[in-house]
Amino acid sequence: MTKASLAEAAAKTFQTPFGAVLELRPDGGAPVFIDGRTTPPKTSEAAPAPADSVWRGPSDVMLRVVASKRAVENAVINGRLVIAGDMSVMARLKLSS
Repeated sequence: MTKASLAEAAAKTFQTPFGAVLELRPDGGAPVFIDGRTTPPKTSEAAPAPADSVWRGPSDVMLRVVASKRAVENAVINGRLVIAGDMSVMARLKLSS
């Protein structure tokens, strides 16, 4: 997975503001930031502000989750995706497919 493919998937998936900054940190890869404080949310390589929530996991799982091909809940329950920080961000997310 390339950083560009994660950023592209995130830009398509995160279309609704959620009032926070989300950091997607794939194992062995550079992070991608989603600024959910804007309409529509903006994807960037640099942190627009400290991340409120951080998702960590294998790059292939991260890409599937962000591309809405795998439910976030299933990835977390199976231990493939770790979410840290403000958990209320999860309740505000609306993922587009």
